[in-house]
Amino acid sequence: MTKEETWGTLVTLGVIEGKSAQAVWNLHEANLSEVELSEADLSGADLRGADLSGAHLRGADLSGANLREAKLCEAYLRRANLTEADLHEANLTLAYLAGVSLGKADLRRADLRGADLSGANLREANLREADLGRANLHGADLSEADLSEADLRRADLTDADLTAAVLIKADLTRANLSGACIDNADMSGWVIKGVTCSHILEAKSGKQIKIGFEPLEFEKKYTRIRKTAEVITYLSGGNSMTDLQRLIEKYEQRMAELEAQIGALRHKHDILLEASRLLEEEAQRSDVSSE
Repeated sequence: MTKEETWGTLVTLGVIEGKSAQAVWNLHEANLSEVELSEADLSGADLRGADLSGAHLRGADLSGANLREAKLCEAYLRRANLTEADLHEANLTLAYLAGVSLGKADLRRADLRGADLSGANLREANLREADLGRANLHGADLSEADLSEADLRRADLTDADLTAAVLIKADLTRANLSGACIDNADMSGWVIKGVTCSHILEAKSGKQIKIGFEPLEFEKKYTRIRKTAEVITYLSGGNSMTDLQRLIEKYEQRMAELEAQIGALRHKHDILLEASRLLEEEAQRSDVSSE
């Protein structure tokens, strides 16, 4: 749908009047609830505080649009383009956002509870303090996204890409991270109580390596890594959690080797003690015989 066709649809719906002469459409606080605007071109539109709850926006172009505090609860936005859109404090509860493009979008404090974001592109999106409780983020691209203090309780993050994502103080209680990639993610202060994770993916030498976990093993391991990270200051100013993890694994491997060496030395010590005892007994018997 072209810009002109989109404008004509809005006129027919009684949302606006006249011809489209503005570079930026002013739809501030417009009532667009449950309207059919699939494939519409609303790029750059001012939709601050607009009511789009239940609206059908499949494949719509909302790139660069201002949707601050807009109501999009239960809206249908499959494969819509929301690249660099402003959705600060927007209500997107139970919205259908599968395959949507939200790259570099501003979703600070947005309410995304129960939203379907499966396969969505959220690369470099700002999700600070966003509520993603029970959200479906299966296979979503969250690489380099800022999820600081975000609520991800019970969220489905299976097969999600969290490479270099910022998860500082994010709450992932009972979330599912199976198959996720968390290379170089900043996990400082994150909460992973009761998290489900059968395996994660790591990129090594250009290949993805699958690392499996027993039940509760991921939680124990990454809680320890987080606590270690909180007391380490990087001289370079970096914060690569993957590097830290590998450092800890190398340290644990070295400790295991040292413990094995200590065990071998103790065994040799016991043998020497026994040999010394036997020699002493033999010497005593020799003394008795000579008398």
